[in-house]
Amino acid sequence: MADQSFKQEIAKTSGIILAAGKATRMGRDKLSLPFRGKPMVQHVIDAARASQLSNVTVVLPEKSELHDILDLEGCEVVTSPERDKGQAESFKAGLRNVKDRVQGAMFFLGDQPLIEPETINRLVWAFSQEPQCWVAPIQEGMRGNPITIPSTWFERALELEGDTGARPLLAAPGLALRLVRIHEVGPFIDVDTELEYQQLLDRYESKSA
Repeated sequence: MADQSFKQEIAKTSGIILAAGKATRMGRDKLSLPFRGKPMVQHVIDAARASQLSNVTVVLPEKSELHDILDLEGCEVVTSPERDKGQAESFKAGLRNVKDRVQGAMFFLGDQPLIEPETINRLVWAFSQEPQCWVAPIQEGMRGNPITIPSTWFERALELEGDTGARPLLAAPGLALRLVRIHEVGPFIDVDTELEYQQLLDRYESKSA
């Protein structure tokens, strides 16, 4: 465990969990699907709350059963009514909620239930060392999520449109990206289809990540 002097140097970083998507490839609300006795997105929320993030925002659809079935204690909840306009709208709703009070925003996908607090902490520490950089996990050449955006890029991020999240900005001139090698599978496994959900259950339902 890091000592107190190190903790004081951690950059103020918000976790923003995107849970307002339409799940068009799945055909149903995938984030409420059960995994290890909880809705899938609950695992992401629990990991974020147990980490060294400064605060956690959960972006939910305006009308969803998720409001009733999730444990959101300690989280800030915002709604994104513009589901038809793509992921950028929920992305921006979360960012607007924190943009004036943090050095960075770490964006989580709600369909990555294997993410662990230790992994999140490693990414927070990396961002704290270079808070002018974007930060993303990498494993064997594959980039994963969550991605951390420094506050100097918030205004540009709020101009995004469509269903791509922050990906278009990663190719922007002058962007500094720090890739952090992560050995755990959590940042690299997400669930977009019924087949992927069944694979998640088959491989990880009864075993640790």
